[in-house]
Amino acid sequence: MLSSTTAGIVWPEPRRLVPRLLVAFALALAFTWLGGQVLAEALLPLCRPSLLWLDDRFAILHLGIDQTHQDTVIRLRATLRRMVVVGGHVTWPHPQGWLEVTTTVGAMLQPLTIALALAGAWPGCAAVCFSRISLAAVLGMLFMLVDIPLTLHAYVWNIFLLHYDPDRLSPLMLAHRFLHGGGRLAVGLLIGIGSIALASKFAGRHKR
Repeated sequence: MLSSTTAGIVWPEPRRLVPRLLVAFALALAFTWLGGQVLAEALLPLCRPSLLWLDDRFAILHLGIDQTHQDTVIRLRATLRRMVVVGGHVTWPHPQGWLEVTTTVGAMLQPLTIALALAGAWPGCAAVCFSRISLAAVLGMLFMLVDIPLTLHAYVWNIFLLHYDPDRLSPLMLAHRFLHGGGRLAVGLLIGIGSIALASKFAGRHKR
């Protein structure tokens, strides 16, 4: 599978690629630093249905971008609509009850930043480079639409697990720990390499 996916990629010499990577990462970081908050804010309305789909026992009171003393964060404030049972403990909705979790915008932008840098650093003509960057941008934003609601819901669910069933194995929390422990870096690399491979494949077909 790997050989068929990367067959169309022309692998550059490392001594040529490394300086290009440094420049591309600097540009990608500048882009996400300047426009990352605006991008995340634009994606949040699309994340709201996913959050409700993940667990409709919660109602969203607030979902938005806030500035803390250290970071720009995505803040979710939610309340229970129906009872939740965890570890034999029943939590009932309360009219004044709510819980709040946050995740940093920078963490959510990490795969997109890596993918853009890798796609932009790869040698090629302007048209192919533009195709790579466009693919990386689209795929990176699509992943953010998955990562943001999954991460926020995992933080909400972890509140209940820590209090009532800390030893419980949860697929949601396993996915969250993978992403938090370096998975976003791996996803960014996969998106970047995939964008390079797809753009190279399309360029090869066009030449024929």
